[in-house]
Amino acid sequence: MGRKSTVQRAVVVGVAVAALAVSAAALVPPAAGGQVQAEHATQAEQTDQAATRAAVEAAVDHTAHAATALSGAPGYAGVAVDYDAARVTVSWKGKAPAAVNELAATAEGVTVDVERAALSEADLRAASTRLLDSQRAAHGPGAVVAAYATDGHTGLVAEVGRDSAAARSAGLDQALAEAAGVPVTVELVDDGVMSTSVSRRNDGSPWHAGGAIASKDGTDYCTTGFSIITAGGDRRIVTAAHCNEGFGSVVRDGAGQRMGVVSSRAVGLDAELIKPDGTTARSVYGGPWNASRSDARYRFPIGGVQQPAVGQNICSSGAVTGEHCGAKVRAIDVAWTCGKRTCHGFRASREDGGVVVGGGDSGGPMYVVIDGKAYARGMIDGGSNRRSCGSTSVSTQCFSYVYGIPMVDILSHWDARIDS
Repeated sequence: MGRKSTVQRAVVVGVAVAALAVSAAALVPPAAGGQVQAEHATQAEQTDQAATRAAVEAAVDHTAHAATALSGAPGYAGVAVDYDAARVTVSWKGKAPAAVNELAATAEGVTVDVERAALSEADLRAASTRLLDSQRAAHGPGAVVAAYATDGHTGLVAEVGRDSAAARSAGLDQALAEAAGVPVTVELVDDGVMSTSVSRRNDGSPWHAGGAIASKDGTDYCTTGFSIITAGGDRRIVTAAHCNEGFGSVVRDGAGQRMGVVSSRAVGLDAELIKPDGTTARSVYGGPWNASRSDARYRFPIGGVQQPAVGQNICSSGAVTGEHCGAKVRAIDVAWTCGKRTCHGFRASREDGGVVVGGGDSGGPMYVVIDGKAYARGMIDGGSNRRSCGSTSVSTQCFSYVYGIPMVDILSHWDARIDS
């Protein structure tokens, strides 16, 4: 089922309002022995700056949400954000519809630019699918690690495993371009995308996003995702389809307690639904994997759902490695191999190359926190570019790239809505 192309008017918090914040240093006159006072002023300035920054990012995210609602319309190529410049860029193949111009005219405190794209999102999705499917058949699942749009949406970047048979084949660039039907730039990488399946360990009804899913012997191997409500009004828990044996499988939490059964699967999205024993919670676990209720990020209520855009902030939360924030979406509509199929989603990483996901986090929630609420953006599917782990609930592998399936795609497939 395709994404909805209904235009949603942005509800934008004016950046100018946030910019009126005046630091406490300007309000407090200097006094004798003012070192403590100066320290307080510095703290107040930092607080004001953080509040202003948060307001700017929220305004940009709201505008981007309105722009990404156009996904699926003919010609749509993508959306990218720049928080520092308070800017949203909408890329379009051909003439952009009136809705894009209306967004540019009505967004308060956020600049909306429209850029011409050579190829649309639909063009590049079809091309990346052809590329991965052909190379998987010719050289195996590890040949092409990932494929995503070039800057300007003129073609694809194909990441090829350095040690793969594909990398050793003659005329690789030309072969990939012929398979894709669009220009292809090849980049060699050292490792491939790995599914991240292998406290949050002992959740209970109502079940929360970010809790542990276990095998029959109680070994952690996956994470619960967001709760959704189907068209029939039934509550279900999302997780990754590669996490268990299939339809009807019994699912248990990290302590071995029965959670429910798998009621539906969408292998093209590598997603499945769990019919829970009991009910579900409208919240997500944050903080470290072993966070307690005293942790400020222990749990967040769900605020809604948003489609990711390039440049946006994002958090991932897994039962094994915990919550990882500070990452940004680097590419949307990335193609990679999941099982025997080609999956499409997005990829995110931190500027410092730090860990964003690990084994056992598959199926977990990806989101952004705005005004204390978590807005669902995706489901963790895999990771690449290995890194040393910090504290984890079990011994595992960790990665600096996280791959996510957009929640809007999952909701659209099951004609469902987020439980918020």
